[in-house]
Amino acid sequence: MKYFIIAFLFFFQLSHAFEEEISNWFNQESIKFLEIMNNADGENNENYEEYVNFVENNFAVKSIAYGLIPESISLKSNKSDLYDYEISFQNYLTKTIYNLSNNTTSGEIELIDIVLNDNVYQINSKIKEGRNSINLYWKVASINSSFKILDVIVENTSYFVTKKSEFSKILRKNKGDLRKLIEELNKI
Repeated sequence: MKYFIIAFLFFFQLSHAFEEEISNWFNQESIKFLEIMNNADGENNENYEEYVNFVENNFAVKSIAYGLIPESISLKSNKSDLYDYEISFQNYLTKTIYNLSNNTTSGEIELIDIVLNDNVYQINSKIKEGRNSINLYWKVASINSSFKILDVIVENTSYFVTKKSEFSKILRKNKGDLRKLIEELNKI
């Protein structure tokens, strides 16, 4: 019984340490994101490169990209097409975030709670601006000793699920041709 209590206390302290670490990461990166959003220079926002860096540093781009297409397409595609797809997806993701957040805001992102489930942190947060607030959930994993975003769920709508459906439609329409999906991503 003594060993069980010691193991439980060790696990509890370790769990608390990880929770504190991801809380610190989340708070730091959400502040950076709000700073990027608030650095807009009118309609011709010149801080696009900051969005590129934010996506590179905080999103599991490769994992997300490959999760959005069927494995059969990954296996039958050549390395060059897969590389082009990764680059196109990263650009697409960056442009999507840039376009969605290309409005200055004085809002804040509030961390509500964090739950660890199957090695994925589910972060519950709210974006508050005045009296308005939006629920925002983040799925985050520790990858190579850093935290990476796997999915963002805004008001119960998952980015990952939505994009997987969109990409599947494009691939179905084009008989599984990855090059056609790349062309569509590059249009954004």
